[in-house]
Amino acid sequence: MKDRRFRLCVALLVGLPLCFGAGARADETGMGYTLPNAALSTISDPNDALRFARERIYDHDLPGAVVALQRYITNHPEEANVERFLGDLYFGSGDLHDAESLYRQMIDSYPLDHDLHFRLGQLYAIENRNDEAMAQFRDSLPDVQSIYFLVLLHQRKGDLTAFRQQMQQAAVTHPANAEAQVEAAQLFDALYLPRDAALEFSRALADSPNSLDALQGLALSQTQERAYTSAAATLTRCLALDPSSYGCLVALGELDVDAGKLDDAEATLDRAYRLAPEGPEALIGLGRLADARGDWQKGVALYAQALYVWRYDVDAYVELAFDYEEHGSLDKAQDTLLQGLSLAPDDARMHYMLGYIYRERGESALALTQFVAAEQSLDPDIVRFAKEGADALGGTRQ
Repeated sequence: MKDRRFRLCVALLVGLPLCFGAGARADETGMGYTLPNAALSTISDPNDALRFARERIYDHDLPGAVVALQRYITNHPEEANVERFLGDLYFGSGDLHDAESLYRQMIDSYPLDHDLHFRLGQLYAIENRNDEAMAQFRDSLPDVQSIYFLVLLHQRKGDLTAFRQQMQQAAVTHPANAEAQVEAAQLFDALYLPRDAALEFSRALADSPNSLDALQGLALSQTQERAYTSAAATLTRCLALDPSSYGCLVALGELDVDAGKLDDAEATLDRAYRLAPEGPEALIGLGRLADARGDWQKGVALYAQALYVWRYDVDAYVELAFDYEEHGSLDKAQDTLLQGLSLAPDDARMHYMLGYIYRERGESALALTQFVAAEQSLDPDIVRFAKEGADALGGTRQ
């Protein structure tokens, strides 16, 4: 399965661009939390509070970051950026109840905040509250990240064709609206039609040449088509406009890993990680870099750190399972995939990989079930792999 790893690990970047800070000391408690030191009570600036919390995350102390922000908000209520960050930490660590409560409270105060609607949509999608999730994602538009999730949810609902027609018609009806073109392009990306996506992103850039969303999306489409030189040029253009664009830094670092430019990849991904130690994407890129250098144990540690900060990141489960499988630990690979599927039951990559592992173990019936589930993917490569796996078993599909 090693030769299929690159294709199965192509992913959409839907991360949070945040900031980095250096480590700081804290006092340990006996309750599994790290309480911030007394100096925090003197912080009155929200940026300083966020910086302190990020320092805790950088030191692998997510509970300490949560406590720090909770204490700050108690003393300084209605600091929107701090509250949003705290909600994201609740969410990433699996505390969905507190995350939902905080997001909903904030939406009452900021009903037009697209990012809040997007996060709440993600949360509802994870909880299989599909209608509520779709409503939140619609309210988050023109946040293009929502298109990927709307495609997934409309596929679950069975009306993906109608949704696709609706989005394409909006782009045709508003040819001079860059947002409509970016949304249509993201739709094509989510449908694994990179050439169509690239055309739409190019149309968006004709109207809005400085759109970071369009530049990042175009680069990812070019990467999927293996037009690496063009993708690198697009990302360089993106970073010339915004040197701190987390998404473009991660995409360029991943591109350099695939191109074998490992030192360049390290510099770029480390820069992205320092911008957002709480985001999983740069950590996953650094894990892939470690794998490319033959240090798979370091890769495993980095993927585990990605899941520590954002436990719902499917790419981290996929990469972990690949490392375990490639180095002979089928038990760990299987456990990783089962854990990932408990949080993302629609992910076809994990279904395919689990089917592969079951087949290796001689459990043909279980393998066939997983391959058939993977055949529901919108990604034609995964469908092909899954059909090959199922056909090799010679079983009857249900």
